[in-house]
Amino acid sequence: MEKDDLSFERIQAFSTYMHETIHWWQHVGSHLGFITSISYPALAHITHRDLNILVKSNQKFKSIMGYDKYIYSQTGNHNNPEVNRILNYYHDISYAKGFIADNGNIEIICKDLRFFLHMGHCFHMLWSTSISMLSVSIDPEFQFLPKINKWGENFRQAEKDQASGFVTDSGMTITELGTTAIYEGQARFNQLQYLSIATGDNFTYSDFVAMGMLEGIYIKAFDIFLRFTEIERPDNLNNSVIGLFLLICDIAINPTEGFPSKILDYESFIVSNDPGMRFTLLCISISKDKDKWINAVQEYSRKEYINLSEQLCESIVCLPPWVGSAIVVEWAEKHNSIKDLLSEESKMKFKSENLPIRLFTAKYIRFQEDKVKYPNIFCWIGRSMTSKLSKDQDLDIVEKIFKKHQALFIDVIGGEIRPTIFDDHHEVNTMETFQIFYQSNTTYDMTFQWITEKGPFKYRYQWLTTKYSDEEMKDWIRNNFKESYSIYPEELMSI
Repeated sequence: MEKDDLSFERIQAFSTYMHETIHWWQHVGSHLGFITSISYPALAHITHRDLNILVKSNQKFKSIMGYDKYIYSQTGNHNNPEVNRILNYYHDISYAKGFIADNGNIEIICKDLRFFLHMGHCFHMLWSTSISMLSVSIDPEFQFLPKINKWGENFRQAEKDQASGFVTDSGMTITELGTTAIYEGQARFNQLQYLSIATGDNFTYSDFVAMGMLEGIYIKAFDIFLRFTEIERPDNLNNSVIGLFLLICDIAINPTEGFPSKILDYESFIVSNDPGMRFTLLCISISKDKDKWINAVQEYSRKEYINLSEQLCESIVCLPPWVGSAIVVEWAEKHNSIKDLLSEESKMKFKSENLPIRLFTAKYIRFQEDKVKYPNIFCWIGRSMTSKLSKDQDLDIVEKIFKKHQALFIDVIGGEIRPTIFDDHHEVNTMETFQIFYQSNTTYDMTFQWITEKGPFKYRYQWLTTKYSDEEMKDWIRNNFKESYSIYPEELMSI
């Protein structure tokens, strides 16, 4: 990357960097990725009160899962309300995310006869806890966020009506994939489309197979796409079929039902939001008019993106991703809380309370601002970074967008994590934000260990910095933990 030439090695290195940057876009810039990403701190926050109650009542045990089993061994029942709430939140969120990552995980999830009620309930909990966490930072009165306090009655009705996925001990429709395959397919085929064009179309599909770049999880979604659409695999990666596949990936990971839009149909909440189901339904829709869609992606323009995404989303009865982006942009235009948040982001200096949430939310909104203007760049970034970019786009704009939305934190040589210093961000503020962000995240991780892991805490944070010794890092994390829970980690008894 540091070479100033157009050698294949440098082009390939940049393609890898692009691939990893796309993963950042998926986790923070997509509607689904944002909800699942903030569920991590949301779980720590939603269990915080009950964990502190256990500490204050001298129930200082680790793990909470182990303590739950101990209670049952002594009493014959699971009657501790704090433990029950903590473990229910943990399992509901974990099971929803596991199913979203790969529908096939349902085979393991459904074996949990105690904590797994049904996937509809898990989806309800994932979306509502994430939005609840979000509301604390930007919309405590729910002036514009979806009103999750009104969801319960409607989801209970879906249970009464025995909607698919809302019935205990009953089967439900599943697909062959989830975000794991879609994310990797989207990143890899954008990378390969860039490589194909940047090297003068010198590499075919078979060449990339020989290079080890098209195997396993990287082609799972693409193979499913070809099988369901009944489209023949193109040998040249600079092909309309690849553009169509990338469009389907983009639509699949950007549902709007429940966030940022309100819920239109509670019974279809799973189908509307699950990326594997959306992906599969889009492929089936294309198969019904294959000849039309094979060459549909030609210009890679904003107009084409909007036109094709509207047609595809209409076929599966959902809002296009850019409509969700427009909803978020409207928040920023109308509400002072969002304006204040974006002002913090422009200086890279956030209020310390709930800083990780505020930081990720600000970046998510910045993504949506640009996705309204340039949805095609985000969908087809591989081609957009070459001379084959859309005629309505300027390469300088594409490069500006790419640099603007780089990952916030990077792994440098030597294994240390450092913040990305953007040209328009103050370096001192960036470093301070980085410090608080990871202070919070180490406490989140320690909370997860407390809930789920048997034995002593593991201080596995050497990757964060090489400037301090293991003991110094451990003391820093111990003190952060005590600030949250009034005890040091070692005061918890392993059980």
